[in-house]
Amino acid sequence: MTGDLMDKVFGDIKSKKRVQGDEERAESLRSERLMNETLILNDINLKVLRDAIEAATTKRQMIGVWDPEIAAAMQYLKSTIPRYSISKCAAKWIMEGLEREYPQLIDKIRSEMKE
Repeated sequence: MTGDLMDKVFGDIKSKKRVQGDEERAESLRSERLMNETLILNDINLKVLRDAIEAATTKRQMIGVWDPEIAAAMQYLKSTIPRYSISKCAAKWIMEGLEREYPQLIDKIRSEMKE
């Protein structure tokens, strides 16, 4: 019985130390904004962003989503609405979601693509 109690006590101590160490590592990572010669502006990694824009504009980049409910709804709409475009509709909905969830990223992409 005492062995179980000791395991519990020391296990709690070990987990607290592990959490504290994780918090310290996370804080040190947060405080470093320039790493590996990569410019980070407002938490947007500009090198990665420019690489993504380059890939998106020079290669035909496609996005695939597999979800039976979405597929069924889109197929239904395509079958019942003349000239309905699954791609245009999906692009519109994805863009609305990105603008809502990541407005700074979308603004930065738009400004970078204008340059």
